[in-house]
Amino acid sequence: MRTRIATTASALLLCTVIAVAQQASPMHEGHRDHLDTDDNGAVNRTEYRAFMTDAFDKLDTDRDGSLRAADLGQILTTDQFTAMDRNGDGSVSRTEFMNQVMADFAKADGSGDGQLQ
Repeated sequence: MRTRIATTASALLLCTVIAVAQQASPMHEGHRDHLDTDDNGAVNRTEYRAFMTDAFDKLDTDRDGSLRAADLGQILTTDQFTAMDRNGDGSVSRTEFMNQVMADFAKADGSGDGQLQ
């Protein structure tokens, strides 16, 4: 039960973080605080990558190294999932996932300083 609650909470936070990165919107303070592990008031690439790596691991409940649309149904739209599934095989590998979320981070980092505020 605790695992399911933690996974759900992580999924909800992941959904918000992905939406923020894709839209290049300012990050909500509560989200930033959760990801800002060095407490400097910003989320850097390393912190973001660590969070997203952990999020992938939590979402990959069958531990097969990939995510399917059903795993991400409440987090991503069909279009977002399709865009992330670069090879079109119906699943998102860890590499595809990380490439997309880090590209989203770069897009959201309007100043190019490697940090989201």
